Amino acid sequence: MSINRSVVCLFLVSIGFSAVLCHSWNFLEYLHREPPVPVAKSNPRAVVEGWIEQQVDHYDQNNNETYQMRYLGNDEFYQPGGPIFIYVGGEWAISPGWILGGHTYDMARELNGYLFYTEHRYYGQSRPTPDLSFANLQYLHVNHALEDLAHFIRTKKQEIPGAENSGVILVGASYSATMVTWFRQRFPELINGAWSSSAPLLAKTDFVEYFETVGESIRTVGGDECYNTIHEAITELESMIEANDFAGVSEKMNLCTTLTNNQFDIWYFFSSMANLLAGVVQYHWPGDIENSCRVITSQDNALDGWVEYTRQRFGGCWSPDYDGFVEYYSQTSWTSGAANVMRQWLFQTCNEYGWYQTSGSPNQPFGSSFPVDFFYQWCTDIYDESFYNDSISYNAYVTNLDHNGMYPIITNVYSTHGGLDPWRPMGVQEDVNSFAPTVVIPLASHCADLYSISDQDSPEMLASKLRTTSLVRRWLLIF
Repeated sequence: MSINRSVVCLFLVSIGFSAVLCHSWNFLEYLHREPPVPVAKSNPRAVVEGWIEQQVDHYDQNNNETYQMRYLGNDEFYQPGGPIFIYVGGEWAISPGWILGGHTYDMARELNGYLFYTEHRYYGQSRPTPDLSFANLQYLHVNHALEDLAHFIRTKKQEIPGAENSGVILVGASYSATMVTWFRQRFPELINGAWSSSAPLLAKTDFVEYFETVGESIRTVGGDECYNTIHEAITELESMIEANDFAGVSEKMNLCTTLTNNQFDIWYFFSSMANLLAGVVQYHWPGDIENSCRVITSQDNALDGWVEYTRQRFGGCWSPDYDGFVEYYSQTSWTSGAANVMRQWLFQTCNEYGWYQTSGSPNQPFGSSFPVDFFYQWCTDIYDESFYNDSISYNAYVTNLDHNGMYPIITNVYSTHGGLDPWRPMGVQEDVNSFAPTVVIPLASHCADLYSISDQDSPEMLASKLRTTSLVRRWLLIF
């Protein structure tokens, strides 16, 4: 299946953002990426790539098929008997950065630990099946990934000299933080503890809280004027659509082709614009939201400010083409562009989690024009008709039943969240119990506490990082 490369675009750096290659449906890939890697503190040659044989199906004793799971290792600090730190990969291809720098790296250096970074099945180069067809995605499930991780730990404790009695600490970010929480719940005997940064735990299809929090964060950091300007601009665009002024909207918003009354294109149009700012808020670093708001409020009226912002972000015309989106993510080859993240992740949302970031709440500035039905339709159109509204909701229900939702049965898990993080409402925000503490770090974004201690840290951020180290020492009985 060929893809028109003319839709490729570039997020500009002209308003202070990192450059990110994208096409018109890349917003989701931007939101579901490996957290930006820290500054390396060691030679990249310290990291060695490895492969471990895993069962394709951990639950069918008659299925003997295996695959090779990729991982990265760094033993530069390891001394026999030292702890094993495993940074768990999520819905991305792993890279060396997170075991060459960051707070986990610092703890391993301090405690003579062995560093690993494991890759989640079906992502990166860890490929259990010949392709990504719907039938072959049946082994893409968090429970299989947790079993992979358990086998990895058992194997490495036997293979590494002096590691038979080593303590094991898991570290996760976002979805992989979900995994480390659930791993401690399912396999408490295999690890001493886990640091879970920005973990969503409650599966929910209509995730209205996401854009509520995006709006709250914009108001907190960017101010009321910015929030109100966005709200006014989107309201005006919705009014133009309601009046069938598709030509006016298309010209104003610099669309490559004229928008029509195709409901899916309209939903996609509004969702795409909301996701422009969602990416900024989710990975906000001081100045990011402020720079966006500076542009948004720079014109004489709200819509012109929003137009200027989208123009700078897209750098050219753009096309909210739902059929193109479906075509792209329907590709099943491992070598297709869709295989880098999102075909697999969208399948997991349909099959396990939901987490559809919708416009279903009035308490956010992005209108009401991308309801949950839009996301349900993705599952049907990209994968199979067995995914539909009720089946997807049931899948989320089963996930919560299996993993206990907001009430995990855990000890020795430190759950951290950023106060600005739109994923925060799906995670625990109070101590689970006296052995599983939680903290919400004011003005911090998604996974922002994973980096090394810095003089730029707020007092609350510094306190949380120091607490992480203290808890890890306690779990490992190292004082």
